[in-house]
This record gives sequence, C-alpha cells and structure tokens, in this order.
Amino acid sequence: MDRSNPSISPLGPHTLLGSEAATVIVDRGRLGAALLAAALVAFLPPAAAAQDARGNVDIGQNADSLTDYFDFLPAAKGEQLPWALVEDGTAAGGVALEQRGTPTAANHSLAIYKSASIKDAEISLRIKATGGEEDQGGGVALRLTAPDSYYLVKMDARRDRVVFLRVANGDAEEIAAVDADIPTNAWHTLTVRSVDDEFVVSLDGVWAFTAFDKALSRAGRVALWAATGSITRFDSIEITPPSPSAQHW
Repeated sequence: MDRSNPSISPLGPHTLLGSEAATVIVDRGRLGAALLAAALVAFLPPAAAAQDARGNVDIGQNADSLTDYFDFLPAAKGEQLPWALVEDGTAAGGVALEQRGTPTAANHSLAIYKSASIKDAEISLRIKATGGEEDQGGGVALRLTAPDSYYLVKMDARRDRVVFLRVANGDAEEIAAVDADIPTNAWHTLTVRSVDDEFVVSLDGVWAFTAFDKALSRAGRVALWAATGSITRFDSIEITPPSPSAQHW
C-alpha cells in the first residue's frame, strides 16, 4: 500500500476505527449528497445496460482507489461515512474494507460496485464479522435497482445462519435460510450463483441451499452489504458468469 498517498492513514492495525476511520477512503472528506444522487442515477436497468458478469476487486491491491470501484452509502450530507480502510494482518492483502456504523444511523450500509449491471452471475466475497451487539455479519446485495430494492445473501455470525432475502421498498422478506457454523473474527467465503429465478448459495465452498424467487427479474447492481449495528470487514469480491453446472448443485 502506497504510504505517500494522503488518503491512506499511516496508523497501524486496529487504529483506524470509529470517527477517525470514516475519513480514510474519501481523501479525508465526506461523500455528500452529490454522490448519493450519482449512485441513484446509476441504478439503471434497461436490459441493454446489462453487461458481462465479470469483475474482481482485491481490497489490498486497490486500497488507493476504492472510490473508482464503489459508491458508498449512506452518504447524506453531514453524516459520518461508516466505511473505512483498516489494516488487517489476516486479510489477503493486509488491508480490509470495514463497515462500522451505529444502529441509529440507518439499518444497513452499501458499497455499490460501479462497473456492471447484471442479472445472472456467480458472486463470491471474503467477509469477516468482528463485532456488534445485535448484528454480526454482512453479505452481498444483487439485482439492486435502488438502495432499498434488491436480493440479499448474508451470513449472520451472531445467530449462526446463512439467509437469502428479498428487500422491496426497504421491507425484507426471508426466502430461505439454513443454520451454519460461522465463527466471528474469521474470514469466510460467501458465494451466490444466480440464474433466472434460481439462487445457489454456499459458505466456505460448501453448498448451503438452493432457493427460487421470480420477483426481481431485471439486471441490477451488486453491492457489499452490512448491517450498521455490525462491525464487518471485506477482503475481496469476485464476479464471474455462472457456470453451466450452477443449476445442478
């Protein structure tokens, strides 16, 4: 990581937390209402905007330019940005993207991947829950067409569950879930393969469940998701076209 870049704090591991951490990613500024407006405009979805499902962001290798890859929400004027870079010796690149908000700020935070609007894809991310009183964990939002409309696949380390939900106008409905052993302070790989109305979810390379839902059938954005009551870290996200075998897990 380039220490000459003023947008990266020189502090050591576990020191970029709380209010100091919120300035790290954004060149010591805050993302204001203009970024929120730009993100909303980017929530496209004419079918023609759907792109090849392919992308890969390694947080450690791209620590100096994460705003080139993600729009961070919430980003209302005057609010503290809950996303920050932190040094983490257990992350692949030694750096993780951390969401650390308060339960009163909003019910979730999003880091929206800018590069593509997609429908069918395999999405895999490395994620670690490090704390939180009511919520511990996070996941990936897909087919996101607005900040409050998307599918969500999340791991819940506090309750030891992997969950698939549909969020419509801010209201979440559970579609499928399974109990799983999800230790905190450990990296996990959460993967979802979406093909039409079929969603195949795995945790750490082990199939968790297959779910079906037709409600959100349009292409949309992909985003890292975390409940603001949780302290959650992300190491990387990879998006690829779904393999032909995806429907047969």
